[in-house]
Amino acid sequence: MLDEKMKLEEYFKEEIQRVSDIQISGIEREIEQIRKKTIASLEQSAQTEAGMLRETELREMQSEHAIALSRLHEDTNRKLMAKRKELNEAVFDEVKQRMLAYCESEAYKTMLLDKLDKLAEHAQEHAVLHMAKKDERYLKMLCERYGHGCVGEVDASISIGGFLLACEDSGIVIDETFDTAIEEQRSWFYTNSGLFIK
Repeated sequence: MLDEKMKLEEYFKEEIQRVSDIQISGIEREIEQIRKKTIASLEQSAQTEAGMLRETELREMQSEHAIALSRLHEDTNRKLMAKRKELNEAVFDEVKQRMLAYCESEAYKTMLLDKLDKLAEHAQEHAVLHMAKKDERYLKMLCERYGHGCVGEVDASISIGGFLLACEDSGIVIDETFDTAIEEQRSWFYTNSGLFIK
């Protein structure tokens, strides 16, 4: 009977061990599934968070790039506009120097006389001939050439050359100054030079 009791006890131990092993195995599988689900959930959450972080950083980088590009574009435009102005000024400074040199030639005196002769064909009484201070030496000669009581005046607004004839009685002003011609050409050149900033 003792032998039987020991067998029975051994049987129960084995049965308990077998059932325990089955339950432990089931619990371990369940734990492994929970662990895998948790890891997958954490990985998905981390990927989502990383994706959102990446998107945020990408948007910030794009915004910073757009701002930097805009600043660079503005700076480039500013430099190009300054260069355009510098080129325009250089062109017109050269023109002014050439015109001033021309004003010292005999051809300049001839040109003044020719222009005044054409205006004298339709002479107005009491005309005033305005010229630059540097051309004062021509005033008396040109006024006598025009006739009809023409008087001469030095005009500080004329610096390069030419003349301005004002007929006060009729309200006619004829501007033959190089100063005005250059300013008109400056406006034309600025519009038509093709040195636009786009």
